[in-house]
Amino acid sequence: MARIDLSVPFAEKDQAKLLGARWDVKAKTWYVPDGVSAEAFARWMPQLAGFGLEHEPEFHVRAPYYFILQSVTECWKCFCPTRVFSFKLPEEHEQFEFAEEDEDTDFSLDSGLGYWVSHGFRGGLSNVVTLSPSVIKQLRSYTTRYEPDYSQKAGAVYYMNHCQHCSAKLGDFYMHSEPGGAFFPTSPNAASVMTLHLINERFDGNGGVGWASEDFMDFMQLKNA
Repeated sequence: MARIDLSVPFAEKDQAKLLGARWDVKAKTWYVPDGVSAEAFARWMPQLAGFGLEHEPEFHVRAPYYFILQSVTECWKCFCPTRVFSFKLPEEHEQFEFAEEDEDTDFSLDSGLGYWVSHGFRGGLSNVVTLSPSVIKQLRSYTTRYEPDYSQKAGAVYYMNHCQHCSAKLGDFYMHSEPGGAFFPTSPNAASVMTLHLINERFDGNGGVGWASEDFMDFMQLKNA
């Protein structure tokens, strides 16, 4: 597993150390040691591009409720079937979009140089960078193997699944973007083996929202939390 380096401000070094981070004297950087969950260090990790304006909201995706999606895939390393998890968002979910600046735009601390918009479709969430504490708490009721880890392909840290047998990293691309992937059913029959756990709480997070003309959600098994 590649080492995860952290960007820790000097004023927060004691907090990082208390959580288990270690200091590399030669590289002059804090890092997450092997065997320590990276989840507690999310705010100091290298992030996927697209976030960072001064007045933007902390989370770019929100919804009044959401689903934790459970599926199965074959591990590329040990070839065993393993449970994997993701998020599905309802039609009511909203995304924060950045406004194009021009000389007629009035700056506002409240606007964040952007606005919230709902596209009216059900979405799947991938490349999840950060989650609110309440969403993490719900997620941990179902799995501890969907957690932040470094992706060499993405060049950044995001929440990814890990094989329940050998702990191999299972990246998002093939499961979310390839037809027939764990979270990309192509028929009602394929969707029928997937389970949607309904969470009647607000969702807040950062990640990429995708959608399909046929998502087959209506054929998935629905369970209330």
